[in-house]
Amino acid sequence: MSILGSTGLVESAVRYCCLCLVVYSNLVTFAMQENIEQRYAIKFCVKLNRSATQTFASLTEVYGDATLSRTVVFKWHKAFKEGRENVEADPRSGRPISSTNDQNVEMVRAVIAKDRRMSVRMIVGQTVNHAFYKDVLGRLRKRVQRVRTDIADDWVLHHDNAPVHTALLIREFLAKKNIPVLPHPPYSPDLAPCDFYLFCKLKLKLKGYHFGTMENIQKVVTHTYRK
Repeated sequence: MSILGSTGLVESAVRYCCLCLVVYSNLVTFAMQENIEQRYAIKFCVKLNRSATQTFASLTEVYGDATLSRTVVFKWHKAFKEGRENVEADPRSGRPISSTNDQNVEMVRAVIAKDRRMSVRMIVGQTVNHAFYKDVLGRLRKRVQRVRTDIADDWVLHHDNAPVHTALLIREFLAKKNIPVLPHPPYSPDLAPCDFYLFCKLKLKLKGYHFGTMENIQKVVTHTYRK
């Protein structure tokens, strides 16, 4: 019998995939709103004759980790200085995400309400580079030492072979802190089966379509997995 033959597994997969789609859609909306807010701020700084460097410093002081990148700030600063008035991003190829509704927005707001210390960048997803990952490992190590004293001296780290995980800075950090790493086989479908047989099938079925409600997403995902 196929592994997808289990009703419980199908329903779990449906709920998981629907949640991913809804959360992604709404978090993108939140990020876009903050981006527009910062573009207005950049435009205001241009009208005050502030340089791009001064503008970026002011934004960083206000928005902290959620500040637009230096490259993006300089790009918008130049555009406004040359006479641009519109703060909306230029249209791109492809159709926009349209699976946002009031109910889904409230779901994301409920998540934020549980921890108001979360910034927009934390919610949408911090870009994981080697410096960020090193900080994550540092906090993980401290928590293990504090919470799991029984394994504080002999725990083993297991992560995949992503470039950020194998960077020289990370390898040096792990060696310095005496944290052994469990070897990870490359491209192993045994370690992440959904990536190899489940999500690929779902993507092919959903590609090119847009859904206005949670119910529509559930119907399509359920129908796809029951085939």
